[in-house]
Amino acid sequence: MGFFTSQERFIILFLILALVIGFSLYLYKLNHPSFAPAYIIKDFDKNMGDSLPQKPEIHYEQTNTKNKININTAGIEMLVKIPGIGSTYAERIIEYRKKHNGFKSLSEIKKIKGIGEKRYLKIKEHIECK
Repeated sequence: MGFFTSQERFIILFLILALVIGFSLYLYKLNHPSFAPAYIIKDFDKNMGDSLPQKPEIHYEQTNTKNKININTAGIEMLVKIPGIGSTYAERIIEYRKKHNGFKSLSEIKKIKGIGEKRYLKIKEHIECK
């Protein structure tokens, strides 16, 4: 007499086989990035560290005043285009602008809750207040 019936043995063997095949596919995908979906490739890149060539980062600097956004006149749609400024910060900028009749200087934007020196340094190249 066996401990399991023939149907139970079949199901247990099927589950073990499915587990082994699934784990084998996972390992294969992990070691062959061209086969893997994007989320596994990201994990693979993290695990490999510096051994893979890094993609060059592209930084777009807006030094021309034509590309700068005027914080005294811009609406929410334009303000959210500033790197590091989302809709919440854009609303705060507009609210502050209304209360204080506009910004007199760029550094005045640091008076808005959540915009400190660090964020100001990131956005100052993208804004103006004429």
